[in-house]
Amino acid sequence: MYRNLLLALVALFLAACGGRAVVYSEPKNLQNVDFDADLTRAFIRESYGDYEGARDAFWAMFERYKAVKFLEQALYLTLSHNLPKADELDAIAQKYLAQSNTLKRLSALYALSILDLKRAEILAKELLKSDDYAGNYELYADIMLRKNKPKEAIKYYKFAYKQVPNEALALKIVGVYALQNDTKSIKALLEDFHKMNGCTLKTCGLLFRIYFEAGDYESFENILLELYELSGDKNFILTLIDNLNQRGKGEDALKIAMRYDMDDDVKIFLYQNLKRFDEARALSLKLYQESKKKEHLLRAALFEFEAASVDKKPTLEEARSVAAKFEEAIDAQSEAIFLNYYGYLLIDYELDVKEGMKWVELALQKEPQNLYYLDSLAWGYYKLGECEKAWEIFEQTLHDAEFSNSSESKEHLQAIERCLR
Repeated sequence: MYRNLLLALVALFLAACGGRAVVYSEPKNLQNVDFDADLTRAFIRESYGDYEGARDAFWAMFERYKAVKFLEQALYLTLSHNLPKADELDAIAQKYLAQSNTLKRLSALYALSILDLKRAEILAKELLKSDDYAGNYELYADIMLRKNKPKEAIKYYKFAYKQVPNEALALKIVGVYALQNDTKSIKALLEDFHKMNGCTLKTCGLLFRIYFEAGDYESFENILLELYELSGDKNFILTLIDNLNQRGKGEDALKIAMRYDMDDDVKIFLYQNLKRFDEARALSLKLYQESKKKEHLLRAALFEFEAASVDKKPTLEEARSVAAKFEEAIDAQSEAIFLNYYGYLLIDYELDVKEGMKWVELALQKEPQNLYYLDSLAWGYYKLGECEKAWEIFEQTLHDAEFSNSSESKEHLQAIERCLR
């Protein structure tokens, strides 16, 4: 189930570095007064991001002082930053592998990177025999995964994870489980990590997808709230609101929107879905007073009419009141939904049928295939008594079963058919 979601992690896991951080101490018997200056220059270059310059400095120090620690750092910088001359440095390192497990580990990583899996495995096995270090288990697991031996990879990743239960290793194990389509183990591991370490963007990001796909909406909602608390990103709250709303929990969605002070547009949308049109209208008017943007006044007019339509068809006086508000704010640049709404209002209540049709035609210029707008235009021709023209336009909506089965469509169909007789 989660294969497509998690396969992208695998490539990242295969490139993970198993090297240890290098701690420097002055090599014994070195009394050269230039040593401190050489080392300082190398570290300064590295700290400023000049990794190739730092690598060359450590390489030069190795050749000058014959201290293996400098060769380790030169090879580490080369591999971790994908610098040139990796093959040359690795060839030099072969002479010193017996002296340094760090060099052996880096050489194994280089062999893995060039897919010399045989050499990488030999070196990794030597490391496993000599050093009970989590990085060795991880490295061997990386090699096993490259050799398409996921069971072996899982085994050694778990050895490493037992010593160092960090997120990077947890996600590597998740990646192998994903290759095996073992969603149960993915869920168990991520939940265990989450329980012990709390929420992280990666772990909880995977968990919320798992919970969503499994239909465990309570856990899904809790994880989204944790992700928001962790990141401050309100997109997580929007995702939660959208999910609640789609599952018919509009009141819960509105409570979340209020609790986290979401944008007023979100609140208006939720008020509208809940048919709480008076509150949607009041908030739209508030936004209009603050911004003077006509869109908010148009929304307020629309919600006023919808509020009057809840239990009955609005009266002519209510329709005139709403039309006056539309007239104050609407123009040719308004959104198509407002152009059609105003136009249909003028047509249906016969306030000015021809004027209404002009606004509907403007809406159709923006959305030529919109069935509701075609229906409005057909209704305009019906009101003018041009029944054949009304039918010609209305007929274009009949292919859509959902639209055709609406009460308004049926009412218009019956009226136009009577008109044609």
